[in-house]
Amino acid sequence: MEQLGYVRRVCDNMAEVEVRRISGCGGGCSSCGGSCGAPKIVVMMENRINAEAGDIVEIQAKPKNIIKYALIAYMIPFALLVFGIILGVNLFKSMNVKSYEVLGFLVGVAFLILSFIIVRRIDRNIRKRDEVAMEMIRVLE
Repeated sequence: MEQLGYVRRVCDNMAEVEVRRISGCGGGCSSCGGSCGAPKIVVMMENRINAEAGDIVEIQAKPKNIIKYALIAYMIPFALLVFGIILGVNLFKSMNVKSYEVLGFLVGVAFLILSFIIVRRIDRNIRKRDEVAMEMIRVLE
């Protein structure tokens, strides 16, 4: 999947690139006439092609990595939240605590916080292995 990006600035061997997100309809406003105006995101990328500020670059996304990172970022917190709530509710219910639902929810929130720590460590490991989801492949302008 290729996209275009605008290099906002370059620092050392990293570039700050503005990329237009693809909307749910595909971003072809002429096809639906909705003029949804998909928002832009700013991404820091390694500047392997010596792009300069103001350049338009072609960015190649690696769908396999994007799906993997999305699953890590969304499913680990969700799964631990649900697991924590179920565990907490069952634990406090078996102890005959009156407000077992509220306490179970708080256990779920604690597991959610734990999941953010886990995701952060996974992110550091991915960065150490130099895995990227997107990379600049050539300068267009």
